[in-house]
Amino acid sequence: MQSVDRDKKEKKKNLKRSRSSLCNMPLTDSNVAPPLDSCTLFPVEEIVQSPLPGCGVPSAISFSPDDSIITFLFSPDHTLNRKVFAFDLKTRKQELFFSPPDGGLDESNISPEEKLRRERLRERGLGVTRYEWVKMGLTKKAIMVPLPAGIYFQDFSSSKPELKIPSAVCSPIVDPHLSPDGTMVAYVRDWELHVLNLLRNESKQLTYGANGSSLTHGLAEYIAQEEMERKNGYWWSLDSKFIAFTQVDSAEIPLFRIMHQGKSSVGSEAQEDHAYPFAGASNVKVRLGVVSAAGGPITWMDLLCGGADQANNEEEYLARVHWMHGNILIAQVLNRSHSKLKMLKFDIKKGRREIILIEEQGTWVNLHDCFTPLDKGVTRFSGGFIWASEKTGFRHIYLHDANGTCLGPITEGDWMVEQIAGVNEAAGLVYFTGTLDGPLESNLYCAKLFIDGIRPLEAPVRLTQSKGKHVVVLDHHMRTFVDIHDSLDSPPRVSICSLEDGSLIMPLYEQPCTIPRLKGLPLEPPEILKIPANDGTTLYGALYKPDVTRFGPPPYKTLVSVYGGPSVQLVCDSWANTVDMRAQYLRSQGILVWKMDNRGTARRGLKFEGSLKYKAGQIDADDQLTGAEWLIKRGLAKVGHIGLYGWSYGGYLSAMTLARFPDVFCCAVSGAPVTAWDGYDTFYTEKYMGLPYENPSGYENSCVMHHVHKMKGRLLLVHGMIDENVHFRHTARLVNALVMAGKPYELLIFPDERHMPRRHRDRIYMEERIWDFIERSL
Repeated sequence: MQSVDRDKKEKKKNLKRSRSSLCNMPLTDSNVAPPLDSCTLFPVEEIVQSPLPGCGVPSAISFSPDDSIITFLFSPDHTLNRKVFAFDLKTRKQELFFSPPDGGLDESNISPEEKLRRERLRERGLGVTRYEWVKMGLTKKAIMVPLPAGIYFQDFSSSKPELKIPSAVCSPIVDPHLSPDGTMVAYVRDWELHVLNLLRNESKQLTYGANGSSLTHGLAEYIAQEEMERKNGYWWSLDSKFIAFTQVDSAEIPLFRIMHQGKSSVGSEAQEDHAYPFAGASNVKVRLGVVSAAGGPITWMDLLCGGADQANNEEEYLARVHWMHGNILIAQVLNRSHSKLKMLKFDIKKGRREIILIEEQGTWVNLHDCFTPLDKGVTRFSGGFIWASEKTGFRHIYLHDANGTCLGPITEGDWMVEQIAGVNEAAGLVYFTGTLDGPLESNLYCAKLFIDGIRPLEAPVRLTQSKGKHVVVLDHHMRTFVDIHDSLDSPPRVSICSLEDGSLIMPLYEQPCTIPRLKGLPLEPPEILKIPANDGTTLYGALYKPDVTRFGPPPYKTLVSVYGGPSVQLVCDSWANTVDMRAQYLRSQGILVWKMDNRGTARRGLKFEGSLKYKAGQIDADDQLTGAEWLIKRGLAKVGHIGLYGWSYGGYLSAMTLARFPDVFCCAVSGAPVTAWDGYDTFYTEKYMGLPYENPSGYENSCVMHHVHKMKGRLLLVHGMIDENVHFRHTARLVNALVMAGKPYELLIFPDERHMPRRHRDRIYMEERIWDFIERSL
């Protein structure tokens, strides 16, 4: 959404479209926003606009190879349509660096494959969505920008970009990446791996035999993209001589067909087939090969992942792939039950393997991106690596030698390391983000790489200054960093800081003194509260209270906004909670909104997260009940007037909680819910619930249909019919159970939408229908 003042005509139009107001205030032609203590209208359209107020800040920030320039994606008019801008650190001047010649990416000019990749990346950006610096090779400073029209190169000495490789919808270029030496770019086309030599302007196909329907080269499979956060299917060696890549064989996976029921046509254009591995069934087969960047024979590593449905398959998932110095190839391989991760080292000439590290957990092994190879022969750490483990119950980083032997911890304590931001080997320092100052924040810290024989470890030094969330980008020379900071009270701002002490060097982007879209909108940060779970565990909640001067004192009608699933945290000190526009809209209508992270959610350690094991829909719903009862006891919520809202896992949890506790919750909005875990994918489901035949009672008790006979409240189901992640059949199966039990329900479907509606009109319509349901049901 554009963060600019609407003109008088647009404001009047929005006011007329708004379905409800805080009082019977007549519409006027005034273009002056009323004061916040008056009967302010909050148009429902505000819920769906993107980016959110104050969130249209620079993204994809990167330093040039010589650290003299910072580039980033930005939209000056605060829309989703972004371009590449450059900030010169010496002159402190900012300028437009790259503007797409044809307008760049929009939802109508990309291939079906890219549309699905955007779904899995949760990408909504338009125009330019990614770019890469040419780090070496070319004498000029240049970037590569992949667009639907093809791969463009732009250098600072030219005003016109060069289209290096044209693309086509029928044969799109997928996932291009530059070689480390900057002389080549690899990409996938027609399901095969290709390389373009930029110096000779020659393209070469490296792999053969793919067919697209069941065999691909260089592409990450669905499970890797959706569940493992592995978006890539190939990896350049550090010296740019080789490429490791995956071969994915889905021939043995039964295809799941999705019909486009909203199309006027029938046939192949109105259907799509997906090799979707359901819980308990087989996964795709994944092989790992290595090929010379110049072409030639492929060496296959001694590894075959997937293709088996037994619980004890130790090499089920190819989780991560890395290159170390000396062309040593590393693969992280996870077993089917998620209890063991092996790190394998390969001889790329013969494909032979060696196990150098094993990570085992009774709960489960969480994947991460903290593996960091160290330079060979540069320092005393010679060719080792940094690795993160949760063996103490919290993720911390450890130093390992080249053979995988652990030399000791770098961090420790009842908090977690999130990401490694950079390593200065010469100085013996590692920089990382983590939760040392509390699980609601994220800060940048510095720790010594290794201290021989000293116990306890020295406490890490915090480098970021303000409370809240910090996302950082370090320069190549380890002198400065870019800090993207936000909090409940502060919209995101971008600063350049010293890596020595965290002090401010200069601002890169600061919010306008008044964010135009906040004028007239009654936005207030939620209050963050602590409450005890039934076992005494501290749970964090966020409370959005209606204005007491307009709606009187509590108790209020209440909506509980839930997610509750693993790997996600809702309640934190972040601007995202302040601009939760649905919560703010409901608050403006006199409804109290409550969010709470139950046991099983992220950033609280393995014990807290592991509470969910085999107990989906049980311990998480129990905690949400505890939260509702806490509100009632304090006189904030009205008994009999508490509803739920959630999407995806949150949609599942809202429906489950409504069914399990019918005397407390009176209604629920359940968006794209997983209603039965036997209908979801292998990786996610089996990690938390085990295999279906090993835990039949757990699967039964976690199924929403098992509890619908107890349901008393109203239920609104919302689902896109071409959702390839949580299939529409989840909602259909629940509807069958509701009919069988004689329970009423309401259904809102979108025939042409996937996991979350993207089209603007669809999203507005959805929010209008949801508000209508809440207004009637609370």
